[in-house]
Amino acid sequence: MKKYFENYLKNSCSEKDFKSFVELFSIKKNQLILEQQMEENWESIPVSGETPDLSNTLYKIHYEINKQEKGSGKSAVLLTYLTRIAAILLLPLAVAFYFQLQKDNQPGDVLQTISTPLASKTSFVLPDGSKVWLNSGSSIRFPQEFAGDERLVQLTGEAYFDVQKGEKPFRVKTALFTVDVLGTAFNVMAYDHEIPAVTLERGKVTLETKSKKQVALLPGQQAVVDTVAHEITLAQVETKLFSSWINNQLILKDEPLKEVITRLERWYNIEINVVDESLLEKRMTANIEFESIREVMELMEITLSVHYEYDKNLRRLEILKADN
Repeated sequence: MKKYFENYLKNSCSEKDFKSFVELFSIKKNQLILEQQMEENWESIPVSGETPDLSNTLYKIHYEINKQEKGSGKSAVLLTYLTRIAAILLLPLAVAFYFQLQKDNQPGDVLQTISTPLASKTSFVLPDGSKVWLNSGSSIRFPQEFAGDERLVQLTGEAYFDVQKGEKPFRVKTALFTVDVLGTAFNVMAYDHEIPAVTLERGKVTLETKSKKQVALLPGQQAVVDTVAHEITLAQVETKLFSSWINNQLILKDEPLKEVITRLERWYNIEINVVDESLLEKRMTANIEFESIREVMELMEITLSVHYEYDKNLRRLEILKADN
C-alpha cells in the first residue's frame, strides 16, 4: 500500500496502479493505514512559521461528501469512494489555493494574510498566542511578529478572537471601525455591504468608528454600527447566536429571511434568489449543523410556507411563494 501511496504523491502511478490504489482504500479497515501514511508524509515536509488549524476545513469536506446526493448501482459506490479519497489526498492542494500565506515586504514588518473561501472556516494562533477563528469568505492580515507598541490585525469579513492578555493593546481594524482590547473573547462581523457588529462574550472592548464615535462593551453586549448615520447602537444579546459558527453550527432565532439568505449563501457557497420580495420579512428559527441545503430548504418549506427550486449544476436556488 505504501508504494501505491508514494507513487500517487509523485504523480507516477499508472492507470492500473491507481485503480488498485482506489480498491485498496475503498475498504474501510484500510482507512487507518492511509491516515498513518498521510501523517508520515506530512511530517516529512519542512514547514516554517505558524500553520493554520485546518480541522474545520476537513470537517467541511467530509460534511459535503456525506451530503452528496445518492446515486444507484456499483458506479455510484465507486464514485463515492473516489470522492472520499480525493477529499483526503487533495487537501494539501486546497490549502495551497484557499489558505494563502502571503508575505509582503513593508518597512519594519513582514505581513501575512490568511483567507477562507465560502463554505469553509479555519482557526489558527497568532504570534502572541491569541486564537482566531476565521469564518467563510473572510481574510485577516497580521505581522509575523508583533514588534511595535500594539498588536494590530486587519480584518475583512468575520472572525472570533480569544485574545491572550498582554501589555500591548490588541487591535482589530476593519474598513469602518477599530476594536481595542487587552484580553478577552469577542466576535467581529465586518463583511462588505452588510451591517457590521461586534459581540462581546467576556472581558471588555472599546469600539471606535472612523468618524471617532466610541463605545465600550461589557460581556453579553453587541455594538451595531450604522454606516450611514455613523452611529453605534448597543444591545444585550445571546452571544452564542453570533459565535456558534466556530463550533460548526448556524443558529437562527427569529431572523428575517433576508438575513437568513445571506448567511446560507456563505455557509453553503450557493446563490439564493427570492422571487417574491414580500417573503423577505418572514422569520426563521433553526439550528443548522450537519444538514444539507436541501434539508434546510425542506424545513423552510414547512415552517415558512414557501416553495424552492434548486439547480444543482449552477448551485443556484430560487425561493417562491407556496402554491395555495
